[in-house]
Amino acid sequence: MNPDEDPAKAVERLHQELLAQPDSSELRAQLAWAIRRMTEASLAVTIYEVRLIASEQQRAMCREAAERILELAPWDDELRTFADGLAAEVESGGRWVWQSRPTAIALAVCAVVVGLGLVVTGGLTGDVVLVVVAGVLSSAALAGIVLAFRRQSWQIAARAAAPVIQYAGI
Repeated sequence: MNPDEDPAKAVERLHQELLAQPDSSELRAQLAWAIRRMTEASLAVTIYEVRLIASEQQRAMCREAAERILELAPWDDELRTFADGLAAEVESGGRWVWQSRPTAIALAVCAVVVGLGLVVTGGLTGDVVLVVVAGVLSSAALAGIVLAFRRQSWQIAARAAAPVIQYAGI
């Protein structure tokens, strides 16, 4: 492979060659290495030369690359280690975590208390509209709190690294 060749073009070229020679272990390994190079070139890079997943597109590409590399060259220890590490990073980055958990809990408690207070008031006064409105609004408030304060861990890491990213990747 030509070191100056665009990684995506190299992957496409090697994929076409592999279609013509599907039993070639050498082509399978070359394609796996080209996929690795293409994946690395697609990630964000900080000023400290740290590569990281900074977009959903990069995350999807890493997931596919890990699977494809393991499928193409499972005998290559270095590629297998890279693919396993990439798959683990994608997996761990998908965990949902709370941002500003104390604030989220305080807001959720307030939404529940206000909602229940209005429901009880509506029930005691016989005002069905107040009960329905209180239920809908408190549910919407809780949904809004979850949407505002829960993120996948890769998103939090990407947001934290944003000031020092020198190359955004794909």
